[in-house]
Amino acid sequence: MAESLAPMPTKYTDVKGYATYYHYSGATTLPDVVPDFSRGRRILFVHGAGSNGHTWHRQIDAFGAKHSPIALDLPGHGRSAGVEGLRTVGDYADFVAAFLEMLKIKSAVILGHSMGGAIAMDLAIRHATRVEALILSCTAPKFNIAADRIEALRAIMMGRAPQAFNTDGYSPRTVKENFDVVREGWMEQIKTDPRVRYTDILACSQVDLRDAIAKIDKPALAIAGADDKGTTPADAEFIAGKIRGASCKIIADAGHYIPRERPAEYNAAIEQFVSSLAS
Repeated sequence: MAESLAPMPTKYTDVKGYATYYHYSGATTLPDVVPDFSRGRRILFVHGAGSNGHTWHRQIDAFGAKHSPIALDLPGHGRSAGVEGLRTVGDYADFVAAFLEMLKIKSAVILGHSMGGAIAMDLAIRHATRVEALILSCTAPKFNIAADRIEALRAIMMGRAPQAFNTDGYSPRTVKENFDVVREGWMEQIKTDPRVRYTDILACSQVDLRDAIAKIDKPALAIAGADDKGTTPADAEFIAGKIRGASCKIIADAGHYIPRERPAEYNAAIEQFVSSLAS
């Protein structure tokens, strides 16, 4: 399992009144100076519900020498300002567009995981000029979220139940052979307030992009874990079938958290896709 050998450079920038924290690769700069993102492809990593940008540390390490990877903490997540998440996936997409504007990035490859994938799709529909290509990871245009899961997160938010630390979403092989990855996920989970995790799930439960994604006219890759029961391989295949020219990659022995469960295979699929893009 690849690990970060040195701390990733990080910065804050103001986006829509939120102090927004982000990770990147390359030379550090003064606080008010935007880093150099001219190396290779600009790849913006958008995390999932209740998560944060540090979850992408394996990808920042893997792509930093050749490309310009960036991973932000959405409002209320990780170290970014805010005590609540934004209300809708569309609000998050608008925020990501504003984040790119603040970094003086006209367009980028947008890689979204889970909720981040829905954000990426919405961004490509309504802010198409900001998107060079899409990598849609463990996501769906309409999420299948059980009512009891929403209620469980509400109970945690209200202080009526403790945070749940379980192996849901991981491949059985990961749980058996690499439990440190599960523990890492738990540590990332506690960096974001339960209120935000709850509002994120509400936002995900309300989104439905099944028809709208047919309007997307960008190169796209949908990635799914073969063992993911939430955002399934069928969801990835649906996306690939709706977006003209999109491709689909199913990774064996992976669940919902492929970026840390199977980073070598995941990163290889991303590199192959990014390398195929026209200059």
